[in-house]
Amino acid sequence: MKKKMYVLGVAALVAALLAMSGVAQSAMWVGAEIGGNFNPGVNMEVSALGLSASRNTAIYPSVIGGATIGYDFVNAGFGAYAWPDWMKYFSFAMDLTYNRLTSSQATGIFQALAPNSKVNGYEIAWTFLFMAHYGFMPDSEVPGGRINPYIGVGPAIVWTGMDLKVQSNGVSSGKIGANSMNVGLVVEPGIRWMCFKNVSVDTAMRYRYSQPSWSNDQAGFTISVGAKPLHQLAFLLRANYHF
Repeated sequence: MKKKMYVLGVAALVAALLAMSGVAQSAMWVGAEIGGNFNPGVNMEVSALGLSASRNTAIYPSVIGGATIGYDFVNAGFGAYAWPDWMKYFSFAMDLTYNRLTSSQATGIFQALAPNSKVNGYEIAWTFLFMAHYGFMPDSEVPGGRINPYIGVGPAIVWTGMDLKVQSNGVSSGKIGANSMNVGLVVEPGIRWMCFKNVSVDTAMRYRYSQPSWSNDQAGFTISVGAKPLHQLAFLLRANYHF
């Protein structure tokens, strides 16, 4: 699954390079992004056999990466249209990102596990952002402005999975795995820096809210684990090509 996501991202970038137009204020862009993903204390709940418990649980920081495609509502470049002039301050973008969700026996609700037990998980998010921006320092090469602060807000479809590996004396004695799909909310403030007429770099901070939960049947009963909720902060560096 991960390999397919990266292949799609690379294919999008290649397509953009083949479509180079040299337009200074272009309608569409594609990009690649990387950064750090952080999870403030997460309230994790677990229930089984009619019993339940809740405890603040640490999820370790991880690397986040992905690919994005966007559209500026302007009248130049690929996919351009005669939009009203005021729409040049708005854009739409969507991206696909991947990051790990990892914890250990030493934290929160997982403290009851055997020593050296691990919780390994993943998160894939398909995000849709509606963006507002304003350009500063315009010139003849980039009439839209060299520096563009922006704010983006929108929903996300979030796929998560958890693999719980229980170990004793270094020997694996059990494994519980489950997957989930949920709807999340994303808010991203940032600054777009136009380096050249077709190349920009974004520096952004992304906040993502979701409430994933996982359940698995074991020996005739169901174990359920959920994040109520999962708050995440990602600091992103994104390179874009406009065409």
